[in-house]
Amino acid sequence: MHASEGAKSRRDLLAGLIFIAIAAGFAFEASNYEMGRAIRMGPGFIPMTLAILLALFGVMIIVAGLKKDERVEKTPIPWKGILLILAALVIFGEFGTLLGLVPVVFIGTAVVALASAKNPVGSALVIAACMSALCWLVFKVGLGITLPTFGPLLTFS
Repeated sequence: MHASEGAKSRRDLLAGLIFIAIAAGFAFEASNYEMGRAIRMGPGFIPMTLAILLALFGVMIIVAGLKKDERVEKTPIPWKGILLILAALVIFGEFGTLLGLVPVVFIGTAVVALASAKNPVGSALVIAACMSALCWLVFKVGLGITLPTFGPLLTFS
């Protein structure tokens, strides 16, 4: 009998537990706010609903992991993807107000799209343009957020 025979998917079990832990944190914080009802939602309603859904996904992942027989296979760590995703988060956090919504979403999305070896530069730029347009429509037009469309680094007086 091979040492990994009968082994459950540790990755799935760990991922499910992480989802449940994050959901518990959000649910705990959401419980500090008024819930309201579905017809008249309070400020805690959506966070609590999302926490419950995330916990359910965690349970589903754990159940799937218990059913899966996973052979442990050594795969290289995708450093390029990890670094590009972290860079996109830093760009968004540090330059959001300076660049504005559309440019920071464009740059961040392009960088994240390039994290995948399957996305060529042209594809990453198309994805970034579509995401920028969608974010502008949802957040500026639909919700009226205060982040400028184009920040002070890109406005010329």
